[in-house]
Amino acid sequence: MTESCTPATPEPRATNPAELNNLRAAHADELSSRTRATSIPADSCSLYDDEALGGTAGRATAWLALEHVGQWGRDVLDGSALGEELSEALGEAVSQAGLKFLLIRQAGRAGRVLHGAPDASGNPTHRVLYALCTPGEEKLYSFSVSTPEQLLELPLDNPQELIQVTGAELIDSPAILVCAHSKRDRCCALRGRPIAAHLADILPGNVVWECSHTGGHRFAPVGIMLPTGYTYGRLSEPSALAAYLSLAGRSIPSLHGLRGRSTDTPVEQAAEVAVRLELEKKGEEVTSGGLVSRETSGREALIALREAGIEPPADTAEHPTMEAALTSHTDGRTWVTFFERVTLEPRPNSCGKGPADAFSRELLALRQL
Repeated sequence: MTESCTPATPEPRATNPAELNNLRAAHADELSSRTRATSIPADSCSLYDDEALGGTAGRATAWLALEHVGQWGRDVLDGSALGEELSEALGEAVSQAGLKFLLIRQAGRAGRVLHGAPDASGNPTHRVLYALCTPGEEKLYSFSVSTPEQLLELPLDNPQELIQVTGAELIDSPAILVCAHSKRDRCCALRGRPIAAHLADILPGNVVWECSHTGGHRFAPVGIMLPTGYTYGRLSEPSALAAYLSLAGRSIPSLHGLRGRSTDTPVEQAAEVAVRLELEKKGEEVTSGGLVSRETSGREALIALREAGIEPPADTAEHPTMEAALTSHTDGRTWVTFFERVTLEPRPNSCGKGPADAFSRELLALRQL
């Protein structure tokens, strides 16, 4: 029997442009709260929200985010923001170091000035966030550079040396980065900026940042929690605040809008989300380090069920291309999850683009061993 895993309070949904006017009329107050935008064009990619969120987070095990108050361009390393020569060199450096590179700025008018520690002459500098996301070893650091070019002088491929050379400060509280990259996709500006502004009005300084493209603008508003790498989509003002406070205060990822953890494969991300939702139904919450998922073959997953004396779900025998994962709790419990890719109606991957193929990773079955 197919088991479903959905948030307790779903966001308003639309699967094609024809439904959007009705959606706006029925949820006018909610959409206003989500975006503070007066108009969301009918070809906006983020209004197609029938795709399951679990398993859609971008992959990264370490992040380097540079404060930059100028234009970001369509791609932060296309030469528009930092110049062609620096962009090429920096792109190569972060790639070799295994870093996901972003540009960041503070929300609202605060984003017009730099917030790094003043240099010896009292000049403003660029703040840099450096996040290491390996589960169980998550760390978030902050340091400053006088110019973006200075990043090329740093040992980006050696975490310990980088921390020592820069005098990086270990940050106790997580940071939340909300995509507001309008040149990449307008949904991120229309829907992301109001979320960042709302959070900045409530949370302490330097924990809320607007950021460049992180992947998945079709899920705007999108947020990344560092250093865990937990990624969220279809955020509202309340769910964004809950996501931050839950991780900051209790080390428990909020489940509303959770796409997955950036250190995991898509299937592992989907498995963690599915297991967390199943446990939530029973009133159980698990800390960020409490579950570990491992992607496996459907055959291995079925063998694990049989060895545990559990009859495999009937649906799984008819899906030769199904995906599977084993998710373990620190207390020894283990779950098997099975997923299938369900074809969706074609829709634009970016605002203003033509229709493209789409699929949703849907839960077929979940069993505890």
